[in-house]
Amino acid sequence: MKPLPVEGPLVWMYEPHPDVLAREPRADFERRLGPPHGSDAQGDGRGPTEWWAWRADCGLTVIALYRERDDSFQVFTEPHGVDHALAHLGWWRAEVQWRADGGKPRATDGWAVYRQDDTGNRHDVCVMPLRGHAECLARMLEARAHKQWYAVEARGTPPKSPPKAPREGWAVIRQDEHGNRAEVAVHPSEDIARKLAAAYDSEPRHKQAYFVEPVAPRS
Repeated sequence: MKPLPVEGPLVWMYEPHPDVLAREPRADFERRLGPPHGSDAQGDGRGPTEWWAWRADCGLTVIALYRERDDSFQVFTEPHGVDHALAHLGWWRAEVQWRADGGKPRATDGWAVYRQDDTGNRHDVCVMPLRGHAECLARMLEARAHKQWYAVEARGTPPKSPPKAPREGWAVIRQDEHGNRAEVAVHPSEDIARKLAAAYDSEPRHKQAYFVEPVAPRS
């Protein structure tokens, strides 16, 4: 995986709630995946945080945060990408303490990664919306399997995009000298949104200003 370029404060890279909580010795994680890509002394108000942000060759984005206070990792990835992200991180079961999709109905339409053993028994591992991601996961699983092989095939109908949730929170707006505006980020906390705006304002940008306002509903 390649480090993902990140601009601005770390807190704006991810949604408020992680997809995975995991524990692994910090030193072991770094030996496998390299040193952190950055750190945040405040950790969005929850103590010192180190972070890694990658984009894999298959296109998957994975962000891992190590919170010193809890001695734990939080992982943020794409919808229906938990199994895929865990494989890229080298985590299987022992490290994972909680995952957001645990106990929820799994996707049935899309591209299935399935396992077949040497007796011909088949079992679906997961169903993913993108074929390229499913094929990447199948390759990683097969590389560590014994007397099993993994393949990908279509299931059901192509997945539909879920309806967009109502917009809530506070928008950070960038405005240039001509009055052109662009929404940079949205966060549910007004205080954190204002900290982000102040952080961007402190950077040496040319004739741009940042401010905060309640988010506008989608038209």
